[in-house]
Amino acid sequence: MIDPTIYENLKIILEGMVYDLDFDGHLKVTNRRDLVDLASLSRKYNLEVFIKGKTGQGVKAKIELAAGLEDLADEIMERETENTGCRFSVTYYLTVQDIEAECSELGETLRRIWDPYGEVSQKVSYIYGLPRGSYHNEILINIDSKLHEENSEQLEDYLERMMASCKQIFHKGENK
Repeated sequence: MIDPTIYENLKIILEGMVYDLDFDGHLKVTNRRDLVDLASLSRKYNLEVFIKGKTGQGVKAKIELAAGLEDLADEIMERETENTGCRFSVTYYLTVQDIEAECSELGETLRRIWDPYGEVSQKVSYIYGLPRGSYHNEILINIDSKLHEENSEQLEDYLERMMASCKQIFHKGENK
């Protein structure tokens, strides 16, 4: 019998935690993908969720766990290092009107919440031909260190930070 990989074990733990949040009414899972790229032997698992605020507005987010060929090879060859494990990220999908002010404020807030674990980046876009004034903001939180089974409790902390981030985003939106 083959032992499950770090990725497979963490995927099960993450899925359970997210579906517990769904069951408790904190968020709604709207999509789930378990992807294997046979060309690069990489794996990605993501859950798309919707987190509703008090006013009915909400934030869409994607939670992702990923592992590459190097991670799999290290496990198979039993040469696990601190670089062996899974990458974790969260992406928020928002709409902003004032790019400079809102993106700056969101960036500062999220850096405060995710420090020292993650790097915050924002990508703002709009659809050509449609009236401007409302822009899509894709905010990526990339966690710097890889997760292992030994530090799987870190997943709970990341999900708490994800929920805290959404509360901060809602709080700012509800005061306007």
